[in-house]
Amino acid sequence: MPPFGQVSVRDVLDILLVAFLVYQGYLLVAGTRAVNVVRGILVFAGVWVAAQVLNLPTLSYLLGRAGTVGIFALIVLFQPELRAALERVGRPRGRDMGASGAALQDLARAMERLAERKTGALIAIERRTPLGEYASTGVSLDALVSVPFLEALFARNAPLHDGGVIVQGSRVISAGCLFPLQSSDGTYRRYGTRHRAAIGLSELTDAVVLVVSEERGSMRVALGGRLGPDLNGAELREQLRALVYDHDPYPPLLARERAAPPDTDPDARPEERA
Repeated sequence: MPPFGQVSVRDVLDILLVAFLVYQGYLLVAGTRAVNVVRGILVFAGVWVAAQVLNLPTLSYLLGRAGTVGIFALIVLFQPELRAALERVGRPRGRDMGASGAALQDLARAMERLAERKTGALIAIERRTPLGEYASTGVSLDALVSVPFLEALFARNAPLHDGGVIVQGSRVISAGCLFPLQSSDGTYRRYGTRHRAAIGLSELTDAVVLVVSEERGSMRVALGGRLGPDLNGAELREQLRALVYDHDPYPPLLARERAAPPDTDPDARPEERA
């Protein structure tokens, strides 16, 4: 151990690694409801340390027992957030199942045609996070992305109309899939089931989820647990290009929506009948 006042390379490395881990931990909880929980834990820890320093045995004992129980309670309450955080940590950095330019054009065109007819649709584009878990809940397919095929899948009264479609690369791998609904924290409680399913899948994976409202014929993109604004055809193509090719986590339109409180959106109301 070096004398007091001298810092070794090992000490510097130790400090840098701890700072890196703290920063990565902050990135995992930033923008989620877990931020307030982390603040509460810091306050709780501060009070416990103060009780230890001031030699308050009863308070120290009570806080220590409460802390033990609280750890298990947090694991139960924040299981979805913990799962999403661990998934992001283990997400392969080099794997990106991006669709081709032609496939993205077909996706955008199909979304436009479905929106014109006010036909509800839900499409997830797989990126680094494998979506096999959700694809297994639907009907397995292996079809090239095309406008007529997507229109047929979401046609009213079609067997797979109400489920989600998963696109991997330039192919549709599954249809009629069940996506997890957005967590019931009240943020998007005024939206319909289809939009909440889009938000829910984007919370747990890095998928780009496209959704068409059958009530208003609007097109939106869900990403990272947030729902973007209404898009026209040109804006949708811009978002797909930025997200798939440029790997921009929040293109301008999505970044603007991310900064706005969701419930201030005048269109935030139930939009699907199912």
